[in-house]
Amino acid sequence: MRGFDGLARFVRFCEKKFYARFRWLLRKKQAKGYGVHSPFAFDLLANVIYSPYSFYAFSDIPKLLLQNGLDPYLIGRFNHLSFRLIHHLRPTNIVEINSGIGINSLFLTAPSSDIRCRCVEQDEEKVSVAKHLQREIGRKCGVVSSLSACDGERYDAIFLNLDGKQIPDMHTLTEWSHDATFWVLHPIKKGVAKQFWNEIVHDVRVRVTFDLKDTGIVFLRPDLDKANYLV
Repeated sequence: MRGFDGLARFVRFCEKKFYARFRWLLRKKQAKGYGVHSPFAFDLLANVIYSPYSFYAFSDIPKLLLQNGLDPYLIGRFNHLSFRLIHHLRPTNIVEINSGIGINSLFLTAPSSDIRCRCVEQDEEKVSVAKHLQREIGRKCGVVSSLSACDGERYDAIFLNLDGKQIPDMHTLTEWSHDATFWVLHPIKKGVAKQFWNEIVHDVRVRVTFDLKDTGIVFLRPDLDKANYLV
């Protein structure tokens, strides 16, 4: 029996290694657009997720942080992706949950003065910093402290920081959405966040998802064929 148990463990180990290798190869392939037959998905990959272009906001916002005693290295690829998504898809009514000191909010509102962004954040000190940064750069986001304050409205885009304290469930997210709404979740790698992401990917109401290792992008459009892209 001991030998059999050892063999079973070895088989499970090999299966995990094979599955990990398969996902890596699939991710690498789809990242380059190979095997992606949807024009919508290919467009998002080429012109947003892997876009080579830079924007003024990518230099203006780091300068703002530096001028206010904040580390510009707080800005990462996720913030640039947030800007690119808003710039490309052009939502005008956005909600950001667990927005912290508002760095990503600056990127969400940078593409257009027509954007209306509502932030959900409980920490008053973080809210104070966020409001100061918004004043400095000439923008204004409405800030609320609870998810319930967002009820009764449908948003074009929902950005969800899964490291925060307030996490809406699937029912709430869909109640806040219309057919053209997209969601962006970050981070999605570990623990409860990973479980929540898997739930979203397999939900029948969700049509297309992009798994960027630590960020998930979700589209609800009923005209799209259901697919999950590893990129």
